[in-house]
Amino acid sequence: MLPLLLGALIVLSVLLSGMRGAALLWHGGVTASALLAAAWQAPRPVLPCLAALCVAASILPLSWGLARLEDDPPRPGERTLCLAGGLACAVLAVVAVPRGLLDAAGRPALVAALAAILCGVLAAALRRSVVGQCAGLAAALDGLTLLAGLSGRGALLLGVAALQAALMLVAFVCLRRIAWARGTE
Repeated sequence: MLPLLLGALIVLSVLLSGMRGAALLWHGGVTASALLAAAWQAPRPVLPCLAALCVAASILPLSWGLARLEDDPPRPGERTLCLAGGLACAVLAVVAVPRGLLDAAGRPALVAALAAILCGVLAAALRRSVVGQCAGLAAALDGLTLLAGLSGRGALLLGVAALQAALMLVAFVCLRRIAWARGTE
């Protein structure tokens, strides 16, 4: 089941890289599901479960805020560019992880995490609005959380949790400014 979830994460990272709101919620849900599936098979399931909790804690409020405040919807050209770039990033992630480096079980997880990180950074770079950039960075942090949870490194997971908290603070400030600007108009 884990390879199926990791494949879905790669596909969602590519297809949803130019969107936000509900798309970010689905992306975070697949990431959390992959982490929980990995925890089910792991001898020490605490870190993957904590990573899934970090993903849920950051994605739920951010996707709720993004769905409520659509400040600058992506143009068709941006979506096309994100899709083409996301496909290129997924291919790059597959090429970047050589077959002999990891065992057959660890390679798909690393490819999925790299694809999520690269597609999220690409989406953040191509978006014009701060809200869309926060959504792209949240997707990239999902990939980093997947790496931290699957590798079992507590320090990396703490660092990712700190990055997610900082992103949530920036997104909250931006969303409040947008809501305040709409309230004064």
